[in-house]
Amino acid sequence: MFRKFIFWSHLVVGISVGVVVFIMSATGVLLTYEKQIKDWDEARYTSVSVDNQERLTTDKILDIARKKHPDETHFFIRWVNEQGRAIPVWAGSQSYLISAYSGEIVQKGQSFLGEAFHTINDLHRWLGLHGKAKNIGKEVTAYSNLLFLFLIISGAYLWLPRRFNWSAIRSNLIFKKQFKSTHAKYFNWHNVFGFWALLPLIVVVSTATIFHFDWVNEALYGVYDEEPAKRPKREELPVLIDGKVSYEALFDIAKQHSADNSPSQWYSMWLEFGRVEGQLRFYIDPSIGNNPENAYALFLDINNAEVARVQKYTDWSPGGRAWTVSRYLHTGEHYGVVGQSIAGLASLAACFLVYTGFLLSWRRLVMPYLRKRK
Repeated sequence: MFRKFIFWSHLVVGISVGVVVFIMSATGVLLTYEKQIKDWDEARYTSVSVDNQERLTTDKILDIARKKHPDETHFFIRWVNEQGRAIPVWAGSQSYLISAYSGEIVQKGQSFLGEAFHTINDLHRWLGLHGKAKNIGKEVTAYSNLLFLFLIISGAYLWLPRRFNWSAIRSNLIFKKQFKSTHAKYFNWHNVFGFWALLPLIVVVSTATIFHFDWVNEALYGVYDEEPAKRPKREELPVLIDGKVSYEALFDIAKQHSADNSPSQWYSMWLEFGRVEGQLRFYIDPSIGNNPENAYALFLDINNAEVARVQKYTDWSPGGRAWTVSRYLHTGEHYGVVGQSIAGLASLAACFLVYTGFLLSWRRLVMPYLRKRK
């Protein structure tokens, strides 16, 4: 009776949230290598020096952005440690891609790929809904994700054969070549995909709950006797005042600081202007943005170039580090490209689980009814 109860619960829940789970899984597949693809997209605008033309300084790049947005006090510049790479710049919410040598704006706003990933992310997080409907989308994806976790756990129980023997177990581990019926084929597919994607899906789906539910975050931080961290509200500076030291000189100091204190060479370096009065914030990253354990923030005084503060991953609270690990386990990035690939393949397997689950449900619930009507 217990197995029967689990079976019907699994079937009903699967039918109820299957479409939403499929959307989240399919978009998860498309987002697998998002950062690498967007980085490649920006790299297309890499230019070469003509007649020994020197790269524009940080001061010049900032000046270009400030002339376009004279009333803005918050800017970002992202340098990539590759010669000739175009420079992403943000003036408030406006973004640009600026040529490293000519200062020409080669792209305003997001590229086609950037817009595409933005749309896919919206689908993944809140079904692409906007306005007041966005909150409804968030709730739907949140509880669908939670019910998907139930489907994974209940599916694992149902996967176990009634009689434990190698023949029964083996039939659920590999794809068969011949089947007695179409139902048997889909049943085999459902079991095989479910088995091999079980552990990755548990990780991907369970870690997604930190984005949806306060009680999950309270439980995660509660393990370390901490309160969930709240993002402090940044106060806008009335005016962006330059210091006595050039920004390019501060950039050189940051590069030297990275060489002296980081175990690996920096790949990208974010410069944030207007975050702290009298200071320039650097975020020095050895990766494309998926390795916070080796990245760190450096604050330099803009008047005397002294180090005002260094904030490394080890300086975060245990709860904050646990949350960050969970966040990157969700995308697989915690284990680099290999982890991303596993998470992507698990999401693809989830698509097949929904597909075969619907086909099996149709054959069990609808086909008998249609036969009776004939």
